Parts: sequence; C-alpha cells; structure tokens
Amino acid sequence: MSRFSMLACAVAALALGVAAGPSRTTAPEVHDMLAAEQAGLVTVRYIPNDSRSAQIVVTNRSDRPLTLRMPEAFAGVPVLAQFGAGGAGGPFGAGMNGPGGFAAANVPQAAAGAGVANGGPGLGAAGGFQSLPPERTRSVRVPTVCLEYGKPEPTPRVAYQLVPLASRASDPRLTAVLQGLASGELSQKVAQAATWHIASGLTWDQLAAETIKHSGGDRDVAFFTPEEVEAARAVVEIVTQRHAETRPTVKAGESANGTSDAGNS
Repeated sequence: MSRFSMLACAVAALALGVAAGPSRTTAPEVHDMLAAEQAGLVTVRYIPNDSRSAQIVVTNRSDRPLTLRMPEAFAGVPVLAQFGAGGAGGPFGAGMNGPGGFAAANVPQAAAGAGVANGGPGLGAAGGFQSLPPERTRSVRVPTVCLEYGKPEPTPRVAYQLVPLASRASDPRLTAVLQGLASGELSQKVAQAATWHIASGLTWDQLAAETIKHSGGDRDVAFFTPEEVEAARAVVEIVTQRHAETRPTVKAGESANGTSDAGNS
C-alpha cells in the first residue's frame, strides 16, 4: 500500500470516528438506600447482633442492577412497643450497676451507625451496595453504638427498622462520632462513651463509674477503661469545636435563620 493510500485510510477512519461521536460511559445511578426502600425498589432489614454491631440485609426487588448508598448516619429502632421486663440500673438494665440507669422502659435501646464515603468491609466505593443484581440479597456487618442509656441491649430476637439518624437524634456531633466509628478511627467503646455523653447526657464521671456487675461473688469490671473515657472526652471536644466553627454566624438583631428579629418582637 502506497503512502498516499495509507494516509487516505487514516483520514477516512478519523472521519468515521467524528461522525459516530465520542464514546461515552454512563456512570451507574446511585440510589440512597432508604429512598430506594420507600420507592419499593429494595427491602431493607436491620438485624442487631448486640450493642456493638448489626447486619444490614438488602434485597433488590427491581428488574435491574442497583447501586445503593448507605445513609450518612442511621439508627436501628425497635419495631415492637414492648419487650420483656427491663432491669434496673446500668447502661443495659439488668446485669449492670452504675449511676443514673433508667431501664424502666421495656424496649431495647435504639442503635446507631454510619456509612463511609470510601466504603469499608463489604461495602462499595459509595459506602453501600454496588451493582446489586435483580432479586438478589446481600448483607453487610456494620459497627454500632447504643443511643438510649439504661434500656436493654439490642437483640436479634426483636424486629428493628433502619431509619435516618435525624429521626432519633438531632445533634450533628453524633454523626461525626458515628462516622469515626464506621471508618475505624474510633474504637466501639470510645464511640459508645461519646454517644452516651451526647445523646443521653451522662457525665464523664458517670461513664467512668459504670461497671459490669457479676453474680456469684465475682469481681465487678469497669465498663470503660480510664483511657477510653479520656479518649471519648477528647473526641467530643473536637467535634464540638468543629461544629461551632461551621455554624453560621448570627449577627446582632438577626435570628439563626438570617431574618431580622425586629419584626418578631
């Protein structure tokens, strides 16, 4: 083939490529897991293992693969209105001995956790389920903490529902703590102490005094080590400072939403 023929072929190939247009790769649509559940695309089950972890089980009910994003922060809430008889005292009612227990409500504690932006064990890059095929089910184990000091420990014997964290706790500092737990930056015990301080109002002295009470004369064991309490205190100080720095500045004569207070008096 002559040099002129080769050049003509190259020009023709280039022209065909321009006519066809550039190839495009369509990024998969990412659905919020809870929104997909409300739309009937998936079913979601939250199954607590205990106070420290849970399984999130998702089934794709649609006719196409779905990529699902975990909520930024979530809560697992007991569905039943009543559960057994709670014991008195301690973070989990019966079997604990500590100040400030209030296990009179006979339902297990609500639990909480968070998604991770870059995924984690069993999770995709979206912090959720990637390309879940139609009619297929996947599950992932997530680390959790308890939200309601004094109520019984979460148990798989009770049906739970996955809901946005904001429906149970509105303090934005809690989301930061849960994301630290999900990413592995915080241990479960440190995150739990910080959560009970933020969500249940326990003081650091109360948390340090919590013990696991054993029967039969065995020695009681501290629920948190001094190091865990101090680490939790430091975490709360950090997230409190960060929240204060990101809050909008309220000028004199204005409310937090930026409107003038003059017409509201």
